[in-house]
Amino acid sequence: MARCCICDRQIERDDAAVFAMGAAGNPRLLCDRCEQLVQTATLGRDFEQIEKAMDTLGKLMADGNPDRITFETAKELMKDSYERAKAIKDGSYDFSLDEEETLAEDELEEIPEELLESEEDKEQDKIEEEKAKKFDKVYNVLLIIVCGLVAATVVAFILKANGIDLTKFFDIFK
Repeated sequence: MARCCICDRQIERDDAAVFAMGAAGNPRLLCDRCEQLVQTATLGRDFEQIEKAMDTLGKLMADGNPDRITFETAKELMKDSYERAKAIKDGSYDFSLDEEETLAEDELEEIPEELLESEEDKEQDKIEEEKAKKFDKVYNVLLIIVCGLVAATVVAFILKANGIDLTKFFDIFK
């Protein structure tokens, strides 16, 4: 089971929210509690609730000892949330900006039709995968043969170095 990247609690569901992506493509997932705290910190409308969510996230991260990617992402999130909360407190924040960001995120989730994988692409991938498997089999057999010959040569040199005559050994097979 996966663990929350902020509080290190076990995540119960398979469709957990992704907080950040690692360099190797490993997602940093959030438990339901931390996901709600992040949403409140980034999209909340009440200054006190945002402040409380940010404080709780900070404490959870201090206790959970997150990795560098999680820490950097949270640092940026906290910085943006702080600026937003400050603007909400002094009454200068424009909440229509939140709606625009949500619309932009929804547009990004839709993959254009020309970029979707076609049936021909899937078939080509399957053919290439089969070719790779055949090549791997041939390569493995050749590698085993070469390793066997190298091992036999090493054994022959060791026996010859110890004064054992190999010609008498091979006379057995005649």
